[in-house]
Amino acid sequence: MNVTPAANGKHKYLVLALLCLGWIINYFDKVAINVAVIPISQEFGLSETQVGLILSSFFLSYAIMQPIGGSLADKFGSRKVILISVVCWSLFTILTGFAWSFLSLIAIRFLFGIGEGSYPSASSVAVAESFPQHERARAKSILTSATTIGAVLATLVAAGLSKHFGWQVMFIILGVVGFLLAALYAKFLYPSGAKAAAAKAATNKLPLKELLKISMLWKLMAIYFGISMVNWGMMSWMPSYMVKVRHLDMVSMGALASIPAILSFFTVLGTGWMLDKKMVGREKHLIAVGSFIGIIALYLLSKAPSVALVVTYQAIASIGLGAAVTTTLTMPLKYISPSSVGAASGLIYLGGQIAGVIAPTAMGFMIQQFNGSYDAAFWLLILATAIPFVVGLTLRTGSPIRQDPPQAVPSSN
Repeated sequence: MNVTPAANGKHKYLVLALLCLGWIINYFDKVAINVAVIPISQEFGLSETQVGLILSSFFLSYAIMQPIGGSLADKFGSRKVILISVVCWSLFTILTGFAWSFLSLIAIRFLFGIGEGSYPSASSVAVAESFPQHERARAKSILTSATTIGAVLATLVAAGLSKHFGWQVMFIILGVVGFLLAALYAKFLYPSGAKAAAAKAATNKLPLKELLKISMLWKLMAIYFGISMVNWGMMSWMPSYMVKVRHLDMVSMGALASIPAILSFFTVLGTGWMLDKKMVGREKHLIAVGSFIGIIALYLLSKAPSVALVVTYQAIASIGLGAAVTTTLTMPLKYISPSSVGAASGLIYLGGQIAGVIAPTAMGFMIQQFNGSYDAAFWLLILATAIPFVVGLTLRTGSPIRQDPPQAVPSSN
């Protein structure tokens, strides 16, 4: 496949569409376990703490791979890293369907995290390779909005497949879909400036020790940690909460879970537009305000007397945190040298995935210790949301880096 500079204008949108599709399928495979643990825990006789360990085992390896995958994408270009990631995560999604015990689930989900862990940072590199700086916030927000679509569809699809075919067949089907995605990427995914960007990064890439001196990166890492404590905690335990505490069936639970995600989708897109057009240099205000909304909404959710109010307050929290997380994830694309976007994004994602390790297990332990009550678990999420609020207020940004992606060079399939 040849990509010429004249074709860049249109080709970048094809790249973005393919990356969005990848994020959606990524979330199918990632979120399915949160629905499947309900029948899995019954079949294997697992406690809430054991369920939390299964969910966290994925995030441990997923976290480790974030900066590694980003650095590899900076060095070799995003395409190779993305292809390898999709093939690996699809394989281990299928193997999840063949798990036979608690320990086998721990091992398979850990390997699944290694396979999937490179994709987030590599997709950010693909955006930097294909879009000029003044369009990257919108492009990244579209990618982030794809995760909300994935979350909506994943819960619905996983609940339906698990109910009609069983959780084992569900994972096999989702893994096969992942391999189809890999074939699509192999044929069409060519970020327009990938080769030139990789060559430029070889000489201009910031060493890791220099990246670690950038205080903004540490703050963004802490902010993403706090937001991800809420996102992964809610994603891991809200299905069980709605079924066990609010007494919904799995299909109804999946349908109601789509409401907050849909509102988050529109919030993310709107935030991306604001970041490019109206909020340059003032990003911290979106993070602080969004986090404050999240704190209030989560507190009200923990006290909600009805299912309708639970969904309402969860939706409000999703709007606030959606604005905050979109802002956080776009900032490396605007304020970090393009040759180091992958490594910088990987460090920020690392903070989020550390939260993914902690939140499911900590919440499961609290629920078990309090005899099935979710009150203490919700308070953990409220306190976590205070982190992006406080740290966000301390952010200081300079002028955005005005550097467009390198011109494409011909590449062949």
